[in-house]
Amino acid sequence: MIKVAMIEDDVDVSRFHRLFLNKIDGFELIFDTHTLEDGLKKLKQHQPDLLLLDVYIGTTNGLDLLKKIRAEGIDLDVILITSANDAKTVQTGHRFGVVDYLIKPFSFKRFQKALNRYRLNKLDKSEVFSQQEVDRLFHKGGQNKVYTLPKGITKETAFRIMQCLIEIDDWLTATELAEKCSISHVSLRKYLRFFEEEKLIETQLIYQVLGRPLQKYKATIDAPLFLEAGFI
Repeated sequence: MIKVAMIEDDVDVSRFHRLFLNKIDGFELIFDTHTLEDGLKKLKQHQPDLLLLDVYIGTTNGLDLLKKIRAEGIDLDVILITSANDAKTVQTGHRFGVVDYLIKPFSFKRFQKALNRYRLNKLDKSEVFSQQEVDRLFHKGGQNKVYTLPKGITKETAFRIMQCLIEIDDWLTATELAEKCSISHVSLRKYLRFFEEEKLIETQLIYQVLGRPLQKYKATIDAPLFLEAGFI
């Protein structure tokens, strides 16, 4: 179980975040508080794995706590949850090692992805790494991305369809793609909707002299990273 702490000064927002967290298996909220001073004391006392940290906390700034955590060598990971979307705040968070950055307001799906990505990438502190394993960790490209597969969509079939799109690297109708991938037209539609929502494919409408226009699909430049990603 991953132990989570939360520092958020808005009681209503804090309640929503707790509800979100309770929906995700494998995480336990061990405390939440509304001030940085109390938060620092409890971090040292309870030693959580992960801190969900707001930036604007009354007249104080969560980034000051983030810097103090790093300066004092407190061993935990941080996800910033904030309405701050200016370059300076984002860059400061990045420089001080936050593992994710959520801009309010955000959906449960985005919150879920952040936590599942964290769980997927969390290191066992007893592990010893080879150079090759370290290289994969620091240069993992698409593995930073974690996809939540909708009901009725399997990783294996999604891979097969995506590999077809990448290998052909040209515009295809759904009928052409279904034939290439040996999948029913009805099933394929579900996967195309998923790929389109995740911006893994481009679409274009081809108008004909007679008949209805044709919808065509093509893999985006980022599509190959899908084959290296994490899945839940």
